[in-house]
Amino acid sequence: MAGAQAAWGIDIGTMSLKAIKLRKDGDRVQVEAFDVIDHDQPLSDPTVNRDEIIRRSLTRFLDRHTTRRDAVFVSVPGSMAFSRFVKLPPVEPKKVPEIVRFEAIQQIPFPLDQVNWDFYKFQAPDSPDVEVGIFAMKKDLVEEVLANFSAVGMSVQGVQLSPLAVYNAAAYDDMSNGKGAVIVDMGADHTDLVVIERGMIWMRSINIGGSHFTDALSKSFKRPFDKAEELKKNALQSKYQKQIFQAMRPVFADLVADIQRSIGHYSSSHRDSRLDVVVGMGNPFRLPNLQKYLQQELKMDVVRLDQFKRVNADSKTAAALNDNILSLPAAYGLAIQGLGLAEIDTNLLPVEIARKMMWKSKQPWFIAATALIVLGVASLGAKYYSASGAFDKMEATDTHASNDAALNKFSAAKGNYTRLGDSVKASQDTAENFVKLAQYRALWPMLNLDILDSLPQAHSQGAGAGAGPSSQPAPVTIVLTRIDPVFSSNLSAVSVTGGTTNAAAAAPATPAPAKGAKAASVAQDAEPESNRGFIVTINGYTTAPRGWEVVKNQFADVLMKKAPHDATNQKPYYFLPEEVYQPGQVIARPAPGTTGTTPTVAGPWGGSGAHGSYWDFFVPDLAGTRQATTAPATPAPGGLGAVVAAAQTRDLPGPVDAFLSTRDSSTTPLLYDAWTFTFVFKVHVK
Repeated sequence: MAGAQAAWGIDIGTMSLKAIKLRKDGDRVQVEAFDVIDHDQPLSDPTVNRDEIIRRSLTRFLDRHTTRRDAVFVSVPGSMAFSRFVKLPPVEPKKVPEIVRFEAIQQIPFPLDQVNWDFYKFQAPDSPDVEVGIFAMKKDLVEEVLANFSAVGMSVQGVQLSPLAVYNAAAYDDMSNGKGAVIVDMGADHTDLVVIERGMIWMRSINIGGSHFTDALSKSFKRPFDKAEELKKNALQSKYQKQIFQAMRPVFADLVADIQRSIGHYSSSHRDSRLDVVVGMGNPFRLPNLQKYLQQELKMDVVRLDQFKRVNADSKTAAALNDNILSLPAAYGLAIQGLGLAEIDTNLLPVEIARKMMWKSKQPWFIAATALIVLGVASLGAKYYSASGAFDKMEATDTHASNDAALNKFSAAKGNYTRLGDSVKASQDTAENFVKLAQYRALWPMLNLDILDSLPQAHSQGAGAGAGPSSQPAPVTIVLTRIDPVFSSNLSAVSVTGGTTNAAAAAPATPAPAKGAKAASVAQDAEPESNRGFIVTINGYTTAPRGWEVVKNQFADVLMKKAPHDATNQKPYYFLPEEVYQPGQVIARPAPGTTGTTPTVAGPWGGSGAHGSYWDFFVPDLAGTRQATTAPATPAPGGLGAVVAAAQTRDLPGPVDAFLSTRDSSTTPLLYDAWTFTFVFKVHVK
C-alpha cells in the first residue's frame, strides 16, 4: 500500500504496550515519539479481563499521544495466526494469484470466507524457484483485536503478524549484516523464530517465553510470581546469581532444544542454506548468561540487538530508545510498513474496513472534484441559455424549417442504408456458401460414394452366395431419404445438438487431433490443417429388427472408417467419429387389433425418445376404423433424442393395418415395423 508521511506501530504484548512513531526522512526515518506502557496486570493471568486491560493501556497511550493524522499499524501474535510456505511450479506471474488461492484452499484449515488472508512471493536473486508465504487469521479473532482500538476511538490501517513485523524491521535495518540469520524474538509467553536468508523467510512460534523463567524461579525459591519477576530482573545485582541461573537452566535447555529442532527442520527443506548468526531481541535477553549459553549450545554467533541503524533521533530520544531497544523491533517494523518502506506488505485488515478507509482518504478529492463539476455545469448552463436565447431571437424561421427537413432526410437515408447493408450481408453469406459448395465439387462424388458404399446392402452384397436359399437370413436394407450438407469455415465453432446444426462461418482455426490419432496425421513441414468443412445430416429408415443398432453398427460406424484422421487416408477429407450426433428414432408396432395406442418410443445410442422427420402412426380399432396418432418430431431441449412431448389422436375412415409413413404418404410406400433415423456428422476438408 502507499505509505503515509508519519505512522505509528503499536505492538500489544503480554506485559506491556510498545509503540513508536516514525516519519520519512530521506532514505532514513525520524523517530518522533515512542512509548512503553506496562499493563495493569499481565494478560496471561486467566483471572483478568484481557480486553479491559488492553483498553486501559490504549487510553493511557492516547492521553499522551495523538494518532488522528497518522497511519496506525498493529500486530497480532504469530501463535494466533496461520502461516505456510509453499514452493510454486514455474508459471507466468499473472497466474500466481490463482495458484496461490488454490494452495490457500488446500493449506488453510478453515473455509476462506471465515479468515482474513494474504500472501507474499519470495524469490532469491540467483534462483528461479518461487516460494510464497500464505498468512491467515480467523475473522472473529481479528475483529476482537480491532474492537479494542475502536472502543477508544482509534482507526487502524493495517494488521500484521508480529514475526513478519520483526522481519520487516530486520530487513529494513539490515540486522543480519547480509548474512543468513536466525532472529530470536522472546516475548513473555512465547518466542518468535524468524529465519532470514537471501531474500527468503521462514518462521515458527515456540511456546517458551520470559514468564517461563519467572515460573521456574517462583517454584525454586517458593515466591509469588511478582516477587520472582523482580528477582529475575535484578539477577545481576543479587548475591544469589548462581542459584538463579541454576533454577532457570531447565528452561534454557528447553529453549535451545526447540531452536535446534527448528533450524534442523528449515535446513532439511533448504539444502543449500547457510545460517551464520543468531540475533536476539526481546526483554528476556536481559537475563544474565542467556546470550552466552545460546552461543555455546547452538555453535553460532549470537548477537543482541543494541540499536536501530537507519533512524534519526535527538539525543534525549535516542538515549531512551536504546534503553528500550529490545522490546521495540515489532513496533518498529509496523511503523516501517505504515510508511510504505516494508519488504513484506501483507495486511490482515478486513476488506470492508480497508475499503471504508480508502474512500475516507479520498473524500477530500471527491469533494474538490464535485465542486469543479458543479462550477463547470453552471458555466455550461449559463452559456447554453445565453446561446439559446440569442438563437430564438433570430428571425430566420425558414432556416429552422430547412434544418429540420435536412435532419429528417438524413434519418431516412440512414435507415435505408442499414436495411440495404443487412440485405447485402445476407446475400453475401448465401453466395459464399454456394461458392464453397462449388469449390469442393470434386469432393462430393467421392463423399457420396463413401456414404453409399457404407450401406449394409453394399458391403454385404453377395454374402451367402451358393449356400442355399433357406440357410441365409434376409439381407439388411437401409434406405436414405435425404442428405443435407452445410458449409462452415470453422467447424470448431459449430454446435450439433438435437439434430440441428449451427454452421455459422467463423475465423479458420486448427482442429485438435482426433482421439487416438497418430502424430503422422499432420505431415511434417506442412501447413496446419484448416478447420473448414461441412455439417452433413442424413435421414433414412430401415425395416431390420432393432434397426437403431443396425444403423449404428452397419452404417454409421462403417462410414466413419472410410476416411480416418491418420496418414493412411489419402482423401481430401476425413471424419472424427466422436463428432457424430446419433439420436435415431424407434417406433414399435403394437399388437394387431388394438385401438389408438400411442407408439412406444425408445432411443438408441445413449438416448431415449424420437427424432427425425414428422411421422404418422396408424392403428386399426375393433370397429374396423382407424386412428392416427400424430407426434411432432421437434426434440425437447437438453438431450440426445428427446422424448415425444405431445400426441394427438384423430379418426380416419376405413380399416387398415398398422403402418408408418412420412408426412407425404402419396409418394412414399407404406412401411411395416419401420425405424426412421437421423444422424449428423462433420466432414473436415484438408
